[in-house]
Amino acid sequence: YAAVYWKCRNQMMSLGADGLILEHYQALEPEHLNVTTMVANPNAHGHRHEHLTWFWTMDIPKDTCANDWMSKFYQVHWLQAKSQRDRCHEEVELLQCKMSWMKNIFLHQANCWQAQNQLAESSGNYGLQCYSAHQHTMYTCLAAQFE
Repeated sequence: YAAVYWKCRNQMMSLGADGLILEHYQALEPEHLNVTTMVANPNAHGHRHEHLTWFWTMDIPKDTCANDWMSKFYQVHWLQAKSQRDRCHEEVELLQCKMSWMKNIFLHQANCWQAQNQLAESSGNYGLQCYSAHQHTMYTCLAAQFE
């Protein structure tokens, strides 16, 4: 079928088909002809980064009504795409939470070192006071980077 498609596309080009038609009927490359086994075994390992070739997304009238297999094929690939999208949204949400958690950790550490600084100041321990002031400043600056 690929050879017939290539011949037909070449004939359309030789007849002077406009860019809109040629955009719809794209060039068929050998890597586009890989077979997907996702419908046969949707839980198999290694399907995460598979994408449908452009010709599977063409709007062919009544292909899902006439063929239950095509309906299932589109369903599986739609669910896979939705799963990838949901995974990306979840990853963004998780990264935002981790950033917030790190900021809170740094602010907590800054508050602990500030309390340590006040204790050192009241007891007259100037070495600890200097060190705790440095630690307080460091953690405050780290927390400020998350603003």
